[in-house]
Amino acid sequence: MSEYLLLVLAGVVVFVLALLVWLLRQQQTLKKQFQLLEERVQRSNEDVAGLCSAAVAVDRRLAANDSRLNSIVDQVNTQRQTVNSVTPAEPIPASGYEDVIQKIRNGVGIEELVKDCGLTRDEAVLLMRLHGGGKRSGLA
Repeated sequence: MSEYLLLVLAGVVVFVLALLVWLLRQQQTLKKQFQLLEERVQRSNEDVAGLCSAAVAVDRRLAANDSRLNSIVDQVNTQRQTVNSVTPAEPIPASGYEDVIQKIRNGVGIEELVKDCGLTRDEAVLLMRLHGGGKRSGLA
């Protein structure tokens, strides 16, 4: 009976040793996998940090471009207001200038051109000089 017990005990010891060897190998495998995963997580963290940095840079550029765009819009609006305040309310079409030139050739004065044709005084003077020929009546 003692031999039988020794054989069973020896079998159990061999089984426990085999189990221990198998567990040690599993631990080594898991340790390597853990190191690989840890490296991947580290690389992912570095990638996320890089992306955050790039996002901040893009946000700064967008803010700068937005500021520049607002400045340009303000300049354009200012120029539009300036142009609108300088231009006459009703511009004369090209055929209207032909009528004005005909009136100048017929001898109409500057004041009549301003009154009847909607020209500014400077426009009337210029047209008189260009198309009035030798007539200088009414020029200041």
